[in-house]
Amino acid sequence: MKTNLTKNLKWEFSMNIYQTYACLVIGIIVLGIVVNTITTIVKRKKLISNIKQLWKSKKTLEEFIRPNSRFDYQFNLRRKNYSDTLIDDKTWTDLDMDTLFHKSNFNFTAIGEMKWYATLRKMFTINNKKLVNQFKDEQFRVNVSYHLALIGKVVYPLFPDQIKPVKQNNLFMLCPFLPLLGAIIIFINISLGILIILFSILLNIGLSAYLKKSYSQDLKSIFYTSKVIKHSYSLSKIKGTPSINIDFQQFKLARSLSGFIGKADDQDIGGTFIMLFKMSFMLDYFFFHIIQFTYVKHQEELLQCYDYISTLDNHYSLVMYRRTLHTYCEPSIIKDKQQITFSNLLHPLLTEAVPNSLNIKHNILLTGSNASGKSTFMKAVATNLILAQTLNTATAEAFSYKPGLVYTSMANTDDILSGDSYFMTELKSIRRLFNIKNNQLVYCFIDEIFKGTNTTERIAASESVLNYLDTEKHYKVIAATHDIELSEYLKANYENYHFNESIENNQIYFDYKIKKGKANTRNAIELLRITQFPEKVYTRAKQTIE
Repeated sequence: MKTNLTKNLKWEFSMNIYQTYACLVIGIIVLGIVVNTITTIVKRKKLISNIKQLWKSKKTLEEFIRPNSRFDYQFNLRRKNYSDTLIDDKTWTDLDMDTLFHKSNFNFTAIGEMKWYATLRKMFTINNKKLVNQFKDEQFRVNVSYHLALIGKVVYPLFPDQIKPVKQNNLFMLCPFLPLLGAIIIFINISLGILIILFSILLNIGLSAYLKKSYSQDLKSIFYTSKVIKHSYSLSKIKGTPSINIDFQQFKLARSLSGFIGKADDQDIGGTFIMLFKMSFMLDYFFFHIIQFTYVKHQEELLQCYDYISTLDNHYSLVMYRRTLHTYCEPSIIKDKQQITFSNLLHPLLTEAVPNSLNIKHNILLTGSNASGKSTFMKAVATNLILAQTLNTATAEAFSYKPGLVYTSMANTDDILSGDSYFMTELKSIRRLFNIKNNQLVYCFIDEIFKGTNTTERIAASESVLNYLDTEKHYKVIAATHDIELSEYLKANYENYHFNESIENNQIYFDYKIKKGKANTRNAIELLRITQFPEKVYTRAKQTIE
């Protein structure tokens, strides 16, 4: 009798301990869910509030460049498929397009940022006027921006590289079920069941930490892709967004799990609880392979989702970028003539740029002194030709052009690593203009042609090169030089324009306005006097040229 009573007491005591343990576990889970829900609501309200302020402040959601950014990945992955139609590296560097990219980049998502870069390299165009106008509506803009911001830039997915199948271990795929097995055994043998649960949880946590090292980057891309699918579906339901022809039911599992598995990198308390729960059941590994199988099977549809999100993001970025511009227009295309016409054109990177107007029908030779505006003018025209063909935008009151390729030879420097001198670097830069195997119109911008050699040979070489390019009828050339002699040699084929300066009260003034004809001022010697060189230096130089 006493033995049975003792056993009953022990059993009741054990049950109380187990019940307490179970309540504790359930309490932790419930607390995690509650905290996570509250945190999510607070974050949502804060995010929407921040998004609403962006329109007025003309700012990006993130005012920094992420150290993990791979905004050039999409371009580098596909550039070999586009041959000579893209903006080459030399032109990109000459025009300081990296700065323009960052200045114009208002994208919320990493994939939007990738496509924006590729677009400025002339891989794509942004030309959905209806969608552009939609983003001017506040409700539409906030609704779309909210979903884009939730995708974000935490991960720069190297898609589709990271969707390639990763071999799974079938034994590890059974690990999430071990704690459940222990829970079942509790009804047969409580002690054994608890022991199995504890052991399996510790095992799963250890395996999760170990295995995650081998696929962590791929896992992040999987999570990111889940968010892309989820928000593609949500965005497609917003009135005014483009339709997308995808059966999202095939991604139902991934979409259902995305809200849960997407907490992988959260640093809040709720996210920590969820992370612990996932590791206890080794869900990351389990979900990774299940979702990956779906992604591999429907890769084409995934690419559509990526493109859908990046396209929406790019159109938002375009609208915001235009808001930051002092002057802009939507350019018009000239079909039958090889010319560029613009009114009050500005350089998009200068805050106090001087506008210029011109109708470029023929090749142009620019002359004028240093700092007079020749280089800036050419860069303004070249950059706007790129913006017109990619963003359907020009920083001018009016801009008409015939589409074509843009090549420059401007900011040349000697290359210490290769051993190339300044002149050799310049030769290679100009030589590549002869290698363009494309029948499209080619716009060539050459600054201070052959300045790396002596005057006699520079003039001879420049005259020969520019005359040769003139014979290429699908080339349009704008070249700048200090050698006024070239104006006479090339007057039959090149229109002469110039920038000049004036000296008043021992001060030099530039108006940065382009003018018809060759340069008519020679103030280099006077600048010796103004900058207070020794009087003998100025006098001797003056006498030499008189």
